[in-house]
Amino acid sequence: MEAAFNNNIVIGKSRDLGGFEVKRVLPHATRQMVGPFIFFDQMGPNEFLTNSGVDVRPHPHIGLAALTYLFSGEILHRDSIGSSLIIKPGDVNLMISGKGITHSERTPKSINVPHKLFGIQCWIALPKSYEGMKPEFHNFSKKDIPSIITKSMMANIILGAAYGKTSPLKNVSNGFFAEIKIKMNNKLELPKDIEELALYVLSGKLEIKDRSLNAGEMFIFNNKSNVSIQSKENCHCILLGGNTMNEKRYIWWNFVASDIALIETAKKNWLNKKFIMPVDDKEEFIPLPKN
Repeated sequence: MEAAFNNNIVIGKSRDLGGFEVKRVLPHATRQMVGPFIFFDQMGPNEFLTNSGVDVRPHPHIGLAALTYLFSGEILHRDSIGSSLIIKPGDVNLMISGKGITHSERTPKSINVPHKLFGIQCWIALPKSYEGMKPEFHNFSKKDIPSIITKSMMANIILGAAYGKTSPLKNVSNGFFAEIKIKMNNKLELPKDIEELALYVLSGKLEIKDRSLNAGEMFIFNNKSNVSIQSKENCHCILLGGNTMNEKRYIWWNFVASDIALIETAKKNWLNKKFIMPVDDKEEFIPLPKN
């Protein structure tokens, strides 16, 4: 039974992205996707004592929707369709790349020092019918995100619907993403109508099937019925998932596609400078990887 439980757990691996650390959970050697989610990074928590911070140069994407959600810190987002804004804690950015977009992520010059950065960035694979769409960018402030607050828990419904609330975010892949805070010694009830579901712990400790789930670990549910989830400590976590994507997806660098030929075309287009660059951020770029 313990072996079966352990097979459901994905543990994030730390990576240095040039000055700040992320914990990459998806894709994993044992699991590529949960619902339409094909990429899941925990950013930080990092503390920057100087003017350093996030400095991600312009780079391209195809075939995905990038969801960025911050708990602390600020990021300046600029992209090739003219978007330029600072995302703040509790806000959510949804950038739908469609057939192709470029963007950069920088620490705003106006931010105070020292400062902390803590958040999540996910990629949601697009259905085939949306892979060729024009790129879009959506931003919603904290006040626009529906919340559920009880004596034992708080939930922000960031994408999709659960607990009687529906997010305003465009949801072409039928995904689900929620931030949950649950007080110690309480039970967490899972939404019943989501095909695939995973629970990721940011801090604290949960007990599932009499086994502990700790910070930095994701539990992927095979069967959500009659599952007992108990908080052993005050716990901050993410619920994510959605409809099963019954289509093969390829992922290479920043590209996601149903056909490897689409990725090869995107590689050539980036190499040959055929992508439009982000507004007010055209001087630098991340070169195409050699492997």
